[in-house]
Amino acid sequence: MKQIYLVRHGQSTSNAGGKAQPNAQIELTELGQQQVAEVAEWLEETLGDSVDEVHFSRFIRTQQTAQPYIDKVGIEPKVIEGLQEFDYLSFKKTNGTTFATRLQMADEYWLRQDPRQADGEDAESFHEFCERVAGVLEHFKTLPAGKHVVFTHGLWMSMLIWQLLGQPCEDNGHLQKFRQFELSIRPRNCEVFLLTLCEGHPPAITKVRTCAPTSSDVHAT
Repeated sequence: MKQIYLVRHGQSTSNAGGKAQPNAQIELTELGQQQVAEVAEWLEETLGDSVDEVHFSRFIRTQQTAQPYIDKVGIEPKVIEGLQEFDYLSFKKTNGTTFATRLQMADEYWLRQDPRQADGEDAESFHEFCERVAGVLEHFKTLPAGKHVVFTHGLWMSMLIWQLLGQPCEDNGHLQKFRQFELSIRPRNCEVFLLTLCEGHPPAITKVRTCAPTSSDVHAT
């Protein structure tokens, strides 16, 4: 059996309405640093020394989120390609815009965009995102039995849950339905979900750490 603890990163500058940056370079805020210290304590108290592996995405904010926990347990982390956040807005278009403008751009994307069309050459399509998350789920199945802590992103976690529920990602209607779904269940910064993979049984996922809502629950990447 594999138990995979999925941790959403701490509050980022993008979550807090800071200036637009390339998605991979977005860092944590001061509040985010406080949040990750708290989730590191929770993980250590909850899991003790039973964790086998620690993973994060190639985006800086998940690596910053993981660092306090890594310092506690001394496990060498591994990057999982495909674990990064959905990069759906082109930075060439968002660069220099206000947070309010980016929120509007995000709303327009979810209403109008074809799932197979990217917002620009530096963005990915919804269809590509769906396939990427499905690929990581298959990778999770190849991990050794035991406990794994994985630091990832809010939209990524929502898409994983969407797929575990058997929901499709094929047409424009599915894109809009996913948006409604993810807004209703979006993990807050540093919330933790437990994904259990057991041979002969369907995957199961449940929230195991809940955080109070803050302004960091808003994002426009």
